[in-house]
Amino acid sequence: MSIAPPTSAAEAARDLEKLRARLAVDGNSMLKPLGLGGIAIGAGVIDRVPDFAAELRRASTDDVALIADCRAIAGRDGEIKGGLKRALSNAGLPFRQITIGDSEARVHVDAATLDAAMTGAAGAGVLVSVGSGSVVDVGKAVAARCGIPHIAVQTAGSVNGFADDQSVLSVDGVKRTTQTAWPDRLVVDTDVISRAPKRLNRAGLGDLLASYTAPADWLLASLVGQDDSYSSAVVTLARAYIDPVVDAAGGIGAGEPTAIEELVGALTLSGIAMGVAGRTSPGSGMEHTVSHLLEMSQPKGEDEPLHGAKVGVLSVLAALLWERVRKAVREGALTSLLFPSAEEMQSRVAAAFDDLDPSGAVAAECWRDYSRKLARWHAAAPTLQSLAERWTAAEPEFDTILAPAGRLVAALRNAGAPTRTTDLGVEPGRLRWALGNCHLMRDRFTIADLAFFMGMYESDDLAQLLGEAESIDSGV
Repeated sequence: MSIAPPTSAAEAARDLEKLRARLAVDGNSMLKPLGLGGIAIGAGVIDRVPDFAAELRRASTDDVALIADCRAIAGRDGEIKGGLKRALSNAGLPFRQITIGDSEARVHVDAATLDAAMTGAAGAGVLVSVGSGSVVDVGKAVAARCGIPHIAVQTAGSVNGFADDQSVLSVDGVKRTTQTAWPDRLVVDTDVISRAPKRLNRAGLGDLLASYTAPADWLLASLVGQDDSYSSAVVTLARAYIDPVVDAAGGIGAGEPTAIEELVGALTLSGIAMGVAGRTSPGSGMEHTVSHLLEMSQPKGEDEPLHGAKVGVLSVLAALLWERVRKAVREGALTSLLFPSAEEMQSRVAAAFDDLDPSGAVAAECWRDYSRKLARWHAAAPTLQSLAERWTAAEPEFDTILAPAGRLVAALRNAGAPTRTTDLGVEPGRLRWALGNCHLMRDRFTIADLAFFMGMYESDDLAQLLGEAESIDSGV
């Protein structure tokens, strides 16, 4: 007798064994084992942290390292970090606190932050990270480098990166997704998430909107000989419950518990998909590269817009670019692809990033990544002659992944989330720079790369793209 599929994202995320069985059906030998040790989703599950800590710590006398920023976080019974410390003490578990970030609770996941966190966690028996994004990225990195069991306590439905084994770190000033470690336990208390600032959960909805564009970029990369890891099972896992979450956008914006539970369930599944894929491709494509460039160019002293809020708006632009490219492909544009030289493209990379960092370190780091992608593009030239035929065969799968840009804008609007980058404090010129150069920053083939190699990603093309976004109340 077949087993009925879970009725909700949260239900699906709770049963890791069923998820492992579903992924095994794919037969893709490149998929990684689902290494998440356990997950608790629901109201009041934060109360289980002392039990998890006692279970996981390396020796009965080891203490617990609690890592967090200075921000107060509301829970059902008051501020949760104070509550966790009391609960650990009541359970007879010694603990130490490691505070990262500045006095405004801004956490930059760079070498200095990681070094300080690793020093603070040295010798601990278990690490508990408490936060809404960057804090858990630090926790995963410290756990990987120090070999410490890690309990990640998610405090907002802000991003999809809690449930995987990767962290976004700063390398030579460039945002890079870096292999770290799966949490041994992921704790997602919906009482806490529902009390989080609404803008954080709205940002999580924005991060999920990349599920309508990033997997299409991943499939595209496989078509053009850039990445042979594409898995339809992983894409299905990441996408299976996104539509109901988007339909519940208004409830997410209002903080309704049922809608919030579906949001965090879908974010968790998206994170798991990235973890088993061994890369962020199921949930990160062109829209994330633009976001990373906006983060890298953020003026010093200014508050950085929430990652997911940016990704939501940028997913709209990515969806519009996909619509433009698909239309051009139907008109025969794949017959005249461009193959620019390494010298030409290295000059482009330098021109794009030298003003950002006059030392040349950022440009050099970006060229190291981009040059590999460019070399594969040239090597694939013979097979790219048949891309039009293979594209036609892939069209039905593109149809299942992509959604009209207008649907994404409507979801943001219904949630009360920003629909324009200027709403986030991003200057129009900075958006145009990030949008125009996003394909030059890393070794990840996206729709922006193909548009460039089709000769339709120059300044006039981008102006038209932004004009289309303007017509649906999005973009700049």
